[in-house]
Amino acid sequence: MSDTPLAKSRARPVYRNIGFGDLAHYRLPIPGIASIVHRVTGIALFVCLLFLLAMLQMSLKSEAGFEAFRTVVWANPIAKIVLLGLLFALIFHLVAGIRHLIQDATVWLDLAAGRRTAFAVFGISVVLTALVAWRLV
Repeated sequence: MSDTPLAKSRARPVYRNIGFGDLAHYRLPIPGIASIVHRVTGIALFVCLLFLLAMLQMSLKSEAGFEAFRTVVWANPIAKIVLLGLLFALIFHLVAGIRHLIQDATVWLDLAAGRRTAFAVFGISVVLTALVAWRLV
């Protein structure tokens, strides 16, 4: 009786759409989290690009502009946190992009390697951000 097509169809997994109410109970695997964070950091970098270019122009325009930039950034702890967050976004986006390029070359196609590389991307990004922040301070 278990060999009937109806019994086989019941053994299949059920996929359903996830709504906003279900998001709190849904557990995303680490490669999915890495992919979403990669997209979010790309959007954040694109949105903040005009702000960063304006700051760069102000700092390179004259010595007075550089001093104004220096007082705004180094005197304000919130500005430091924002710039550190943008630095993490840049490093994470770069490292995750390299991971995606290697995956597109069909080197890592199994789930275990995807999990390991996703954890590695987060670890490498945090370490590189800490090293750059330590060097800048």
